[in-house]
Amino acid sequence: MTVVTLKRSLLLGWAAVAASVVSPTPLQAKDLGTHGPLFEVIEPSILEVIHARLRDMEASGELAAMQRDMQDRTKSYVNRPRPVAGIGKATEYASWDVDLTITLTEDLADHQGQVFARAGTVINPLAYSRFNKRIVLIDGDDAAQVRFALSEGDELDTLLVLVKGDPLGLMREHGRRFYFDQDSVLVDRFGINNVPAVVQRADPVMRVEEIVVGE
Repeated sequence: MTVVTLKRSLLLGWAAVAASVVSPTPLQAKDLGTHGPLFEVIEPSILEVIHARLRDMEASGELAAMQRDMQDRTKSYVNRPRPVAGIGKATEYASWDVDLTITLTEDLADHQGQVFARAGTVINPLAYSRFNKRIVLIDGDDAAQVRFALSEGDELDTLLVLVKGDPLGLMREHGRRFYFDQDSVLVDRFGINNVPAVVQRADPVMRVEEIVVGE
């Protein structure tokens, strides 16, 4: 057999193998029988699992205990919210002004699409606000600060705001509304570090004073 004949035979052989692999002839399925027991797949409903768990917790008293704990936590937070962090007691008088002026970064439009203020417009909210109350921020656990807060003004012209303490307890004791600076909104906006602090209008700005009080 010549070399050429040998190569031709090898090529024909590989061609036959390739043809058998990619042949479009359909394959016949075979039943190989059953090997081991078969079981139906059953997935429990997640709602049924939750309901069953709740029934167990109710029967054991765990659910009632969780409800009481949640009520106690809520009541505790309402009576004594989380204190504003980083606030000290004023040891010396300090005063500064806060300019509330803002510059619009985009056009403002009403519900009908009418633009009433263009981007770049400078606005001082005090020019459009009638709010004229003093805001007195105090530590409600400091009796001297509470006396200071109550010493001047009334419900009509003064807002009493706690950074720490029990607003509902003070309200019952003194017959005045006490608010709480939750999320330190006022403290951050006016840069307050110590209390008592008084914030009031001094157009065109807001004036902030940290005031020293006795024991």
